[in-house]
Amino acid sequence: MNLGRPREFDIDRTLESATQQFWAVGYEATSLQDLLRVMCLSKSSLYQTFGNKQQLFIQCLDHYRKSMVVQLEEKLAANNSAREFLRGFLEDIVAEAQQKTGRRGCLLVNTANELSQRIPEVQLAVAAGAGAVLNVFRRAMELAVEQGEISSSASLDSLVNFYFSGVSGLRTMVKAGIDKRELEPVVALIMDSIK
Repeated sequence: MNLGRPREFDIDRTLESATQQFWAVGYEATSLQDLLRVMCLSKSSLYQTFGNKQQLFIQCLDHYRKSMVVQLEEKLAANNSAREFLRGFLEDIVAEAQQKTGRRGCLLVNTANELSQRIPEVQLAVAAGAGAVLNVFRRAMELAVEQGEISSSASLDSLVNFYFSGVSGLRTMVKAGIDKRELEPVVALIMDSIK
């Protein structure tokens, strides 16, 4: 039985390259040639390993989700204050507004805006990504309640959804080119709303 040639590339690294390409310019603007170039693959290797462009994109969304959740969980674990973790995440988003170019926003938010309503499989991947991120924010808020940093009468679900909508809005505003000075008061308002 012929098993074929063994793979000569790192799948995770290759997937990360594709993810960065989609994140930089979006799904529609990324051509097959762009993907072959950044992934350093032949067309046959790409199709054999990842499937077509849409299948690859869904794998990239999954890769992005997993990477983001790991980073968030590490930051939450390293922070003594869950509330400061939440504030810090918003401040990190706003810090991107200082960049003259390369304001990419969030791949999940960008994808939701670009095409999740048109492709059901993409919509499912975006929903899974959003759900995973929401779970980290929920854990942070639960910790903040335990630590006495949040005592709001609003339900935890409402607070988590409010915070996530603030995150998504800030990401979109940064990508739209809004200045950091205009965004900093928004961070303060969001945090004041989850006391």
